[in-house]
Amino acid sequence: MTIFVDYAPKSSHKEEEVEALYMDLEKFYGEDHVFYKVIIGDFNAKIGPRRTPEELHIGTHGLQWNDQGERLSEFIMTTKTIHWNSQFRKLSSLRWSKSFCLTDVAVVPKFYTGSDHRLLRERFFFTRKAEKTAMFRERNPRTIINWDLFGTLAGFWEDSAMDNIDKEYDRLVEHLHDCAKKAENFKTIKRRLSLEILELIRQRGAARAAGNQELTFELAKLCREAIKEDLKERRAEFKKSKASLELNHTGVSEKN
Repeated sequence: MTIFVDYAPKSSHKEEEVEALYMDLEKFYGEDHVFYKVIIGDFNAKIGPRRTPEELHIGTHGLQWNDQGERLSEFIMTTKTIHWNSQFRKLSSLRWSKSFCLTDVAVVPKFYTGSDHRLLRERFFFTRKAEKTAMFRERNPRTIINWDLFGTLAGFWEDSAMDNIDKEYDRLVEHLHDCAKKAENFKTIKRRLSLEILELIRQRGAARAAGNQELTFELAKLCREAIKEDLKERRAEFKKSKASLELNHTGVSEKN
């Protein structure tokens, strides 16, 4: 298990300093190949509750958002980690900034550290079996049924002239199974980040490896802007879809 302890610059610092910290942290995190990795510290960030179904890295118990929280959320998406504090319901005074190995997180009350920081307490549950399962598990693509196509194919059923109702039933079942098989599709799982953003991240890594700081910061800025725009589009799409479902539900209720 590797624990990364981070103390981010305050909001009064330059944006380049904040970006440099996240780039270094992303680099060290990616280079470490330990199965269990934990990032703790003071990010001066506030992350609110999940806003769209795609934001699985964020829980449902956040309080509010700020600019540093948006930047931290982008880092979490890039590294495919999970924000702990928003995963657990806590009093606001005991909140702190879950993965499957974390069972609880809170701060220790009434413990003086000599500063405005709080003592963090976490509970983990590790199993060797879970680690092996995750490392060697084969991920099969999920399949879904195109019900419109299924209905069309099922409509081609024709009754036969046979007198045996059991055989006729078996033939119907076989026909429906064939229709379902032909109507199967592999479910397309939407990426957390688009291919364009992943390409920008790749270019940023190459520029950083080459020691080109100016190009690295420029690409990092483009990455942030692209991620923000992508999240904005996803939230707008989710709101539109939700509004459409509510409208359809209202229409059905009125007809009934």
